[in-house]
Amino acid sequence: MCAIKNALVLAAFCLPAWACAGGGWQDMPDTLALDAMGDSLRMNGTPMTIRAFQSTQSAEALLREVQANWERNPRHEPVLRSQMQIWTVLNQTVGAQHRSFQVRTSGTQVDGFVALTSPADTRTPVLGLRLPAQVESLQVIDSSDQGRVSQQIVAVSRRSVEATALAFDQALKAENWQRDAPKKHGSAMRLSANRGSEQFDAILSGQQSGALVMISIVK
Repeated sequence: MCAIKNALVLAAFCLPAWACAGGGWQDMPDTLALDAMGDSLRMNGTPMTIRAFQSTQSAEALLREVQANWERNPRHEPVLRSQMQIWTVLNQTVGAQHRSFQVRTSGTQVDGFVALTSPADTRTPVLGLRLPAQVESLQVIDSSDQGRVSQQIVAVSRRSVEATALAFDQALKAENWQRDAPKKHGSAMRLSANRGSEQFDAILSGQQSGALVMISIVK
């Protein structure tokens, strides 16, 4: 997940009563201005809503306030706190939905995200390109923003970067994509192609047991 650099997105929709108990979306403090990052998102087929924020309050003060708000919800589900590299994360499951709050200190301000997921509504994602043999997807993010639909795929290949690039070139050709010449960037390789209004981009980088593939398909 951390490998994906593209911003994730949200969809605004009616929430159960507990979601508004703290005054802000997902019981967020009223001092936080939450920014929508798109229109809709599914990660590995699971619907997600994500909003971002920046604050001059300390990370610890925000964590304590949000945890206190969440612990006051009528169902009394536990709030779990964990550390994920530079991020501090709160997690809570309420009914069929799961919400998380994560913050990190960046200079004189705090950056953060609030996320809501609905695991019960998970659907198997449909890939925008048939992956070559020996290439396996790890994460698929489907999103839309202002009418543009995109898919981000993180995959691993058991082949070398060069062999994987050749396999993708053949897969793109088989599905009538117009391919550009591959571009080398040090030990990594970039592939680009288009099919009408659709755009395909992939970055392939070597790893110990093959190659890491990061794919973007925009329609």
